[in-house]
Amino acid sequence: MTKQLTRERIIQAALILFKDKGYAATSTRKIAEKAGVNHLTLFRHFENKSNLFRESVVHHVTSSHFFDGIKEKLTENLREDLTLIAKVYLEENIDKNSVFWVYLTEAAQDPEVSELIMEIPKHLNDFLSAYLSKLHDHKKISNGNFQMISNMFFSLLNQYIMFHRFPAFHHTFPDSIEEFVVECVDLFQTKLEKDVPF
Repeated sequence: MTKQLTRERIIQAALILFKDKGYAATSTRKIAEKAGVNHLTLFRHFENKSNLFRESVVHHVTSSHFFDGIKEKLTENLREDLTLIAKVYLEENIDKNSVFWVYLTEAAQDPEVSELIMEIPKHLNDFLSAYLSKLHDHKKISNGNFQMISNMFFSLLNQYIMFHRFPAFHHTFPDSIEEFVVECVDLFQTKLEKDVPF
């Protein structure tokens, strides 16, 4: 087995176990066992559990594949692009709401998990903030705190992901992703296109 294949098997095993059991309850021994590798082999590739969590869970949510797939479709039309980003993000993560709850619970109790989990919004916010800065440079949107705006944008999407299966959710939120995305994009478009410099 090549080093790359071994590494991929460990990452896939870790992804499954971290999602099923959470960070604290998943041991590196269990991951090595599921991947069919020696425990020492796992440490040679990743050194510790936090590095493995970063490469499996964090990179899975904010992978270059996720960003590259979106980047090549961006047109610098704010409405179209925010709609695309929101839809792709929701479709990728809508069935992971139970995982979100597991990690949030653990993050509240474990500073290490909290630090690792916070890498996810950082990658997302950096991506969207850079896009908005580019639009501003091209005089297509007004100025603003693009990091904060990006944080708020993904926070709304994450709220939808986390709560959409609660029965009471449907009293205040639309049933369809499309309807939610339209309202969300309207909100941010109104803010970002206010006083556009021409």
